[in-house]
Amino acid sequence: MENKTTYEYIPAFYAGRCIFITGGTGFMGKVLIEKILRSCPDVANIFVLIRPKKELSINDRLQKMLDNKLFDLLRSTQPSAFDKIIPISGNLAADNLGLLPSDREMLIEKVSIIFHNGANVRFDGSLKDMILNNTRGTLNTCILAENMKQLVVSVYYLLCKIRYY
Repeated sequence: MENKTTYEYIPAFYAGRCIFITGGTGFMGKVLIEKILRSCPDVANIFVLIRPKKELSINDRLQKMLDNKLFDLLRSTQPSAFDKIIPISGNLAADNLGLLPSDREMLIEKVSIIFHNGANVRFDGSLKDMILNNTRGTLNTCILAENMKQLVVSVYYLLCKIRYY
């Protein structure tokens, strides 16, 4: 039996698969997207849930994210990898993640891997907003996952600020 390394198994696992990421514009989300694109060149698509902001569309927010220095190596070695990122308009605090019906159907049909990383970790907003973002968003992501026809794995992780006194 051939002895394969993790470096061979992981890219093979992601090959041809579509990924859905919440929290993709946050610190950990950016790192995750860059690592997947750089290490798993045969990934099919990465759908990133992005909330439109006051003066920025989801495409503007995606471009701003990709202009980050973190993506310099990928930009110089695999510039076509960015074509695999597909922004999806949504909001964790909204019913059904604020997805358009057509986007929801596309995710249900295509996605086989979910990374639910979206949450409000600033802790300076209202309690109601925190609950909507952090619990309703997780619930709605799970409901969406339950309907996904190709789903193989769903990962939920949350990086919280911890202060030691």
